[in-house]
Amino acid sequence: MFRSLRLFLTGPSDETRPNAGEYEPLSVGDDASSHRDSMKDLRHEPKVYFAFWVLGAGVLLSWNALLCTIPLLISFFPPDSTVRSSLASYISSSYCFGNLFFLGLAQRNVGKSSPSKRIHWSLILLLITSLILSFPLLPMVLPNLSPSTLFPVLMGTTTILSISTAYLQSGVFALASLWGSKEILGVMSGQGGIAVLVSLVQLVLAMISSSHQQTTLPGDGDEQVTKASTLAGVGLWALGSIGSLACLVAHRYLLSHSEYTSISTSTNTNGNADYDGEEKKGLTYKVFKKNMLLMIAVAWVFIVTLSIFPPVTTTILSTHQPTPRLLQPDIFIPLHFLIFNVGDYIGRTYLPSIHFMFTTSPPRILLLSLSRTLFIPLLFLCNTTPRSSPPIFNSDLIYLLVILTLGMSNGYIGSLCMIVASSPEFNKRIEEDERDVAGTLASFCLVAGLAIGSAASFGVSAWIE
Repeated sequence: MFRSLRLFLTGPSDETRPNAGEYEPLSVGDDASSHRDSMKDLRHEPKVYFAFWVLGAGVLLSWNALLCTIPLLISFFPPDSTVRSSLASYISSSYCFGNLFFLGLAQRNVGKSSPSKRIHWSLILLLITSLILSFPLLPMVLPNLSPSTLFPVLMGTTTILSISTAYLQSGVFALASLWGSKEILGVMSGQGGIAVLVSLVQLVLAMISSSHQQTTLPGDGDEQVTKASTLAGVGLWALGSIGSLACLVAHRYLLSHSEYTSISTSTNTNGNADYDGEEKKGLTYKVFKKNMLLMIAVAWVFIVTLSIFPPVTTTILSTHQPTPRLLQPDIFIPLHFLIFNVGDYIGRTYLPSIHFMFTTSPPRILLLSLSRTLFIPLLFLCNTTPRSSPPIFNSDLIYLLVILTLGMSNGYIGSLCMIVASSPEFNKRIEEDERDVAGTLASFCLVAGLAIGSAASFGVSAWIE
């Protein structure tokens, strides 16, 4: 038992990988062809797809948990604090730009270090941070800190989460790119799936809090709601810890897979152990030039999304007058998060699997990405607040359909970019030994889009006000 635990915590080693010598080569002919087909089926079996789905969910686990914890963190500051109104922007920008910076550092080592090592140690860091957040930080430490101490502690914690996410994302996309396009889709689907789960929990908590406020006596409401929010935050990060453990188990399964040895040999670019930094830098630039249209496309997808979601969408209220209780802002806003994430999950998971919707043309994918710019004026035609005139789209149904389409296009085009960018099967410009570089470079551009979009949201928010 102790040996198993030690292997689980110490990460990938030669002992945990299948020995290539155990597999005897077959003679050429029908038997060899049959053997290759069976190995191909084994490489893409459903268990492998699910393992990458879990790892994809783990990539965005801390981000989604952090977003849902922001209202609780804001409550730790006194009502007259100037930080309260801008804490969400500080945290999201710190996380996105930190993730971008550390992902850039991780990108420099792609092809020189094993993606499995990056995955393992980043998951260990994420697990430890989640455990410390669930106890003692959230219930005991953070509520008792002074505002001058609380803010840097939150920024430091956010930075640690961005480090673990950056190296985890780099490793997961590198390994998935080496494995195949189906596994890239599994990672993207997992990212969408965890967002749906977290937003569903957020909506349920909002509805419970709403009903609780209606039945609580006036003097006791604030204290009990704060306790309930703290308990929910602790539970969320405890679930995050369980999710990190699940990712470690999924990663361990991939390490023990019979195809891992042949796949992992591709991580050392060109098979050269003395591959130096200058060659690596040149290869990164070479791959970027080959995939420039796809890199711009994936960045623009998330620039558009983050610039309006949530800074614009959280200002849009129900058009019903008088507003029913279930359509008031405390429920209507979490509802639109859930609808967006459901659309995003459908776009990531199912739309690329439809034959006529799957395109490998970089110019066409870029055109689809640029067309999403139309969502910016579309949302301003909805019931944004404050406003001095009736909205053009004076209907909650139309607004929620716009949000659903925004999410579906975000997941669909984002997945197309990630799949085509790193797959020689669909992208003839990319060589087999460039798979991992192309995959992590695409994920870097994705995070760059998130960072630029989050920065642009400051200007959009100021424009609304």
